[in-house]
Amino acid sequence: MTRRLRRRLGAEDGTAIVTAIVLLAVMVGIGLATMSSVDVQSAESGATRQRESSFNLAEAAMSAQIFQLARDWPGGGSAVNPYPVCTRTSTAARCPDSAQLLSLFTSPDIDAGTQWSTTVRDNVSPDNASFYSDQLAQTAPQYDANGDGQLWVRAQATARGRTRTLVALVRAQQQAEDLPRGALITGRLDISNNGRKVLIDAQGGSSQSGLVAVRCVPALLELTPCLGHKLSGGVLGTALATLNGLLSFQISPNITQTGYANTPAMSAEGRARLKATAIANGTYYASGCPSAAGLTGAIVYIENGTCSYTANTQFNSPSAPGMVLIARGSLYLGGTTNFYGILYHANEDGSTGQIMQTQGNATVTGGVLVDGMATTVVGSSKLNIRLDTGAFDRVQSYGSAGIVQNTWREIKGT
Repeated sequence: MTRRLRRRLGAEDGTAIVTAIVLLAVMVGIGLATMSSVDVQSAESGATRQRESSFNLAEAAMSAQIFQLARDWPGGGSAVNPYPVCTRTSTAARCPDSAQLLSLFTSPDIDAGTQWSTTVRDNVSPDNASFYSDQLAQTAPQYDANGDGQLWVRAQATARGRTRTLVALVRAQQQAEDLPRGALITGRLDISNNGRKVLIDAQGGSSQSGLVAVRCVPALLELTPCLGHKLSGGVLGTALATLNGLLSFQISPNITQTGYANTPAMSAEGRARLKATAIANGTYYASGCPSAAGLTGAIVYIENGTCSYTANTQFNSPSAPGMVLIARGSLYLGGTTNFYGILYHANEDGSTGQIMQTQGNATVTGGVLVDGMATTVVGSSKLNIRLDTGAFDRVQSYGSAGIVQNTWREIKGT
């Protein structure tokens, strides 16, 4: 009996061992399958993270490039200085700062092998105006050649071999510049005509009268013109001119102001924005004067020049007035010239002489502004200045830049 019991127990032990081995094999198989699944999922998770890292870097590069465009919009005058292709190793001022860009990320995927690039291209082709094509963009100028205030920005980033490419159409936002609205604001006014005719139309057909103001205050028997004619520069002369009604004819309506505040018509920041806009548009003149054709434009900035225009020329138009800003020097309009827009002399060198003249049959339709105590001369033959308040509304500079709605997207880049 004992022997049979032992045989039975031995058989049961064998069965138990076999069962244990089978269970162990099953468990090992399940474990290996689980490890394989986890490994696959980890790899997929890592790939997803890498794709997200490259996407985030491309998006950051695009934002940084748009920020540069907001600071330095490449207008039609940028043909000689187009935007470069920017990469991780670029040091150009118009490119994003690579060190700052990469410092935004703590992901292990952003390492020494990470690459990024940005390009700026015009939407000059009709087929590429509102829909981006890599093929069409390759030959497009790297500045706003067509002058519509819109550019394509392409950003690409590669992290751990994963590449993402983004594009967006960016539009320059125009910033309206604030100016005092007057037919004429100057230090002194010298009217070189004794006829009873309108030389300054301070109303211009509008319902409200514009300002005609001088910063000087008439002094007794002062021979230097302050408001009008030589003798009218003094208190006695002003009284005589008022009594004989001469100024009432020449300035219409004769609502004038003396002792106007001696502050610039624009802030230094505003002038700097207009200067940057003129540089971008190719209408900035560092020295000397532009040709007659060059005086036409939304913003023409003359740094220093003794400029005279006397031919039968029209500058700008009633529907598209412009602005000429001269920092130092003088500007003379004569002959039968017609200027539509704002003439602004910033008088940065503090001149007290005659630095702005509109004489002969020349007409300015818009406004004339002269800073400081310098003299403006008007009135040889006929109407020289006519107020147009709408011209002040058109004085704008490049402000910020932003993405045009529904143009941002990811493409399959190369």
